[in-house]
Amino acid sequence: MPKLTSSSTPLRRRAACLTKRDVLVLAVLAALAVTAIVLFLTIGVRGNIGYIMARRSAAVMSLVLVAIGIAVSTVVFQTLTANRILTPSIMGFDSLYVLIQTVAVQIFGAAGLAGLGAVPRFLIEVGLLLLLAVILYGRLLSGRADVTKLLLIGVVVGMLFRGLSNFVQRVMSPDVFLVLQDRMFASFSRVQADLLPWAATLVCTGLLLVLVDRRRLDVLALGPDLARGLGVDPDRLRVRLLAAVALMVAVSTALVGPVTFFGLLVAHLAYQLLSTQRHSIVLPAASLAAVVALVGGQLIIEHVLPFEASLSIIIELVGGLVFLALILRRSST
Repeated sequence: MPKLTSSSTPLRRRAACLTKRDVLVLAVLAALAVTAIVLFLTIGVRGNIGYIMARRSAAVMSLVLVAIGIAVSTVVFQTLTANRILTPSIMGFDSLYVLIQTVAVQIFGAAGLAGLGAVPRFLIEVGLLLLLAVILYGRLLSGRADVTKLLLIGVVVGMLFRGLSNFVQRVMSPDVFLVLQDRMFASFSRVQADLLPWAATLVCTGLLLVLVDRRRLDVLALGPDLARGLGVDPDRLRVRLLAAVALMVAVSTALVGPVTFFGLLVAHLAYQLLSTQRHSIVLPAASLAAVVALVGGQLIIEHVLPFEASLSIIIELVGGLVFLALILRRSST
């Protein structure tokens, strides 16, 4: 990034300052994340330890990948849209995922999907989700459309996909619909180990794109006009970062299913806990908070709660309440 002018020196010095509160928050979140992972791997281990540890290691890796992908993509998306109450799911990814599953089950059936293989099915789903981003948001990527149009298109497209999904589901036979029900909601316990190397590679690629531009993100958060004055091209930056967001959201959605409000929950928590808005601090804080929420939540559901529950339902409930609270706070100011 080009060197800032002397007029921006106070801003640069303020951004370079890392308070004790921020260090403490990162340390506590890191400790909680490590503790949750260790407990998840070791608590209640009996019998064939090697088999159990292999299964739990795969589960932890999938939870961590999804946590980082959703947290980072949400923080970046909120910076690109200059809006703290939006998530990448507004782009229609969740609705498209449900439509893909609905059409696939209707056409191929459960036996046909099983014969296709987990890895090819995963890569096809990621490719279709990315194709949505390229087709619908190409105007934004080329700098010929604004973010408001992006959000409106996302809402309309999401409603269209949900309508098509409901139509196909109504003509399904009951036994086929039962197979679809397991695929319509996020599940953090049925991820196959064969998918993890592919998912890790794709998530790390998107994460690398974001980390390279983390300082430019701080400048972009000041506004596109000021960013241009400081030597940052907002249009080119949006191309790279929206592509990274689309990649991480597509992988996370294809891996575990749609999670609408989880990113909003952890991003808001990170901003509330920290005294800075620097992305080099907010991104790891949101990622650690997401890891604590997913791994710790799955641990509590499996070993503490006396009844069966779905982590995705709890996350959506809490995230939805946070979303409503943010909406009401904005409307009252």
